[in-house]
Amino acid sequence: MATAMRFNLFKLTPATLICCWKEPTFDVDFKTMRRKFLGLQQKAHPDSYSQSSRQEHEYAQLQSSLLNKAYHTLKDPLARAKYMLELEGVEVSESDSLHDPELLMEVMELREELDDVTSEEELAQVKRANDAKYQETVQNLSEAFSKRDLDLAKELMVQLQYWETIRRAIVEWSP
Repeated sequence: MATAMRFNLFKLTPATLICCWKEPTFDVDFKTMRRKFLGLQQKAHPDSYSQSSRQEHEYAQLQSSLLNKAYHTLKDPLARAKYMLELEGVEVSESDSLHDPELLMEVMELREELDDVTSEEELAQVKRANDAKYQETVQNLSEAFSKRDLDLAKELMVQLQYWETIRRAIVEWSP
């Protein structure tokens, strides 16, 4: 769906998905966004147009798809950071890696701890440590974007990718 990327997801509709943003911002009012998303999605959902013309139904599918893309991109800190960097013309790649050797070592150590986990209690401890790093990185991303420090924001987005990878591994863990 190449068309979706031509839209600025922060300014999706005249009755904008996100309350009153004039410019993209990393800080999101999730309650307001979710409430507006659900209201707009209810109006645009293709099932509401099942008795309408084919063209109206296809238009509803497109609107619904764009609303879903906007919502899921903007609600996730990693996806939101990546999207905001792309809006600013900053090239972001899955192959971007950490440049800070200390941080890389910290990530590797936490990953090793996860690999050595044998109980739910140990897993909870690793999860707490990773969640703290994740939240700290999200907070730092917020500050970087508010200062328009895009180089730092990109570096932090890469860090967040690593914490997110560990977060997913924690969710998938089994004894």
